[in-house]
Parts: sequence; C-alpha cells; structure tokens
Amino acid sequence: MSKKRLNAALRDLSESAFDFLERSVAEIETHPKYSVIHFATAVELILKARLMREHWTLVVERTSDVTLNDFLSGKAKTATQADAIKRLKNACGENIASDAVAQFEKIAAHRNRMIHFFHEAGRKEADDKLTEEIVKEICLSWFHLDRLFSEWSDQFDAFQAEIASVDTKMKGLREFLKVTFERLKPEISTLKKAGTAFNICAGCGFEAAAVEQIEGMLFEQRCKVCGLGETYLEIPCLAECGTLLHIEAEYGSDRTCPNCEYDVTADDLAEVLDTEGCDPSDFHMPINCAYCSSLGTVVQHHEIFICTECLERDVGAPTCEWCNEAQIGGGDLEHGHYTGCEFCDGHAG
Repeated sequence: MSKKRLNAALRDLSESAFDFLERSVAEIETHPKYSVIHFATAVELILKARLMREHWTLVVERTSDVTLNDFLSGKAKTATQADAIKRLKNACGENIASDAVAQFEKIAAHRNRMIHFFHEAGRKEADDKLTEEIVKEICLSWFHLDRLFSEWSDQFDAFQAEIASVDTKMKGLREFLKVTFERLKPEISTLKKAGTAFNICAGCGFEAAAVEQIEGMLFEQRCKVCGLGETYLEIPCLAECGTLLHIEAEYGSDRTCPNCEYDVTADDLAEVLDTEGCDPSDFHMPINCAYCSSLGTVVQHHEIFICTECLERDVGAPTCEWCNEAQIGGGDLEHGHYTGCEFCDGHAG
C-alpha cells in the first residue's frame, strides 16, 4: 500500500511541476510576476521529483523528524532547492552544471522577491522591456532544465509529451527576443568586422554568441541576445577524419564525432589537452576533480587545469594538507589539514 501511495505522490509531484511550467509560459505577457513564480516553483519540484525517484527521505528536510505518513500527508517540511541540488550530487551522483545551478538560483531569487518584496514584474501589465527581460530569464532557465530532462530521460519517460509541449511553447517565446536581436545587429556586425567570431546560440537560436578563446583549445561563447554562456573544447577528431569537434565543457556532453562517429574518451582528451609533457619514467602526481569526485582525471592545459571527465576547470590545483591529494574544485584547502577535502575527512574526521 505504501509503495502505491509513494508512486501516486511522485506522479502528482511531477504533474504539478509540469503544470507550473505550462502556466509560466502562458502568463509571460499578461502576468509576468506569476510567470517567474511558477517557473521557479517548477524547477524546484522537478529537482525534488528526481530526488524522490531515488528515495522519499531525500526530499524531506530532516529525516529523523518525519515518518512516511507525515510525508505522504504533506506535513513534512521539504529540503530547499540548494539542499536538493547537493543531495542530487552526493546521494544520486547527479552533477548539475554550475551554470545551471546559478541560473536556477537566480530565478528562485526573483521568485522570492516577488513573493516577499516589491518587484517590477508585480505590475498588472508588463512593458516591452520588462517582458523581454523575463523571457531571457525563462529561456535561460528552460535551456538548462531541458538539458536535465535529456540526461534524466529514463526518470521522466512518462512525461515526454509534456516536455515536448513546453519546448514548443518556449520556441514560440523566442519570438520576443527577435526585437533584441534586431537592435543588436549593428553592434554584432561591427564586432564581426573587428575579428570577433559569432556562433548560433543554443538558447535563443540567433547568431549572437560572441566567441572568446580562454586557453589553447578551450573557448567560451556568450550570447548578446539572451545572455547564455557556454564553454567548449575545439579539438581535431582523434580518428583523423578531418572534422573539428565542438565538445561542450560539461559533464555528460556528447563527445561523438558527427562525421565518423568516433567516441572521444577521457584518455583521448588527456592526451590532447595535457601540455606538460611529463617523462613517463618520472613520478607524476595525479590530480583529482572535486567537482565530479573523479580520481586522477585532471590535466594541465597551458595555464589552467581541466578535468577530462566533467570538463570543469580551475586556475590552480592545490594539495590537501591531510591526504596530500592535489585537486581542482575543492577551494584553497587552507584548513585542509583539519577539515579535510572532497576526498578525505581531515584530522577532525
């Protein structure tokens, strides 16, 4: 009986999330305040639905103070969005990209302002500029949420029709951003003449993403229309088919050559990106990645360090004073001897 009730609760939670998504898209012009509130709520519910698919106790704030009946009756206090994201990583092994986390936090902050304080979107009718800004925020949030749905397709298989419906409506919303694109065309044209390359933005679909080389084979592009930022690698196909591969710098990104279908491995990336060229006979200290908890997957690429698994990067790779593990993503480890790091508990543990 409890299993049936849990399955029903999970279904209700997921359906509620998609209902909020649908309402958000429909209300942008007429009720921008509620559009943002509903979208931010949908994001939080989706994250909790993913947690609940692992186990219902991951959704509640403190498992020691709640029973299953409390949870199913709605009496239990649930985890915050920030805690849900942490639990997805620690308990489910789901590493949500830092850009996605930042965008979800941003739209959640807008929601909180609208609920508890004054916000310009609280006016009954939104002016064109405000509508444009809200569309940007929601388009960016949907871009990241849609990627999660792709990664979690097996988890939300029953809701593929709803996801497709929201995606279609989101594409319709992008019509609002044409005004921005037209306004920016002269600036983009000037930058192109000055040598700046532009790619088509995956968020809004306009050729407005200005490209900047970060280091060696690592590039970053940021859209001038919707603000979407993406980091990616440009490397020649390792099968030597002549294709220049564009690999998004995030965990789980597609690394298959579209021409010859060669799958680029982490070892391939290490060979291509490692610019240190250590002598195999010399001892080489492995570098771990605290972002994805991988061991020995980090290489130095010119002046930065890149993880070949999740493609996160840092300008340094400090060593924990307790376990002596070099790593990126773990902070400066100033108090590592006592507090430890991602890979140890330190002296206090």
